[in-house]
Amino acid sequence: MSRPKTNPREPLEKLKTYPTFQILRAMAETHQLKFRPKESLRLQNKGTLSEALDQRTESTWNALVDCRRNGMNQNEAEEVAFQNILLPSEQEEEQDRLDREEAEQDRA
Repeated sequence: MSRPKTNPREPLEKLKTYPTFQILRAMAETHQLKFRPKESLRLQNKGTLSEALDQRTESTWNALVDCRRNGMNQNEAEEVAFQNILLPSEQEEEQDRLDREEAEQDRA
């Protein structure tokens, strides 16, 4: 079985000049602030929110490029790649944690 191909990576500073990358970055920031406010505040207080958003957007960009190169259509590629920037909300994560704890208690 052949491994999926990965593309050569462009530097983040160059990616930031692309309008499509800028749109992805704005999408990441909007989602982050709306659905992950506690994490956003923590990252802002540490001075790393912008860096985290840049890294997530860069991962999304690379995943999109790789998926398209490996034969996925745009919608399929977005479904895979957007998981890097459209993270579950803090409420969803908390509910998942509670569900896991409940399942562990049921097994005990």
